[in-house]
Amino acid sequence: MLTELVSIVNSISILLLIGLLFIYGKTLRKVRSKFTIGLMVFASLFLVEKLVWLYFCLTKMDGYESVMGPYLLPISVLQAIAFAVLLIITWE
Repeated sequence: MLTELVSIVNSISILLLIGLLFIYGKTLRKVRSKFTIGLMVFASLFLVEKLVWLYFCLTKMDGYESVMGPYLLPISVLQAIAFAVLLIITWE
């Protein structure tokens, strides 16, 4: 049960990060700055992290759910909220 919830939250985070990368890419084409490149690297690394966690959730690695499940859900939810806030601020 927890694994499915974490998978859903991580999938939402992946979509939010793809949206951020799209916006940062558009910004980078208009304004060449190190800050925008840094934001793209930041979002890309978080995207890789979320893809790895989604892989672990979907393949149900041995012992993963019982050990990590209770801790991963709140962290994943907080990260998804943070990515949503960042996307909203960046979109404006």
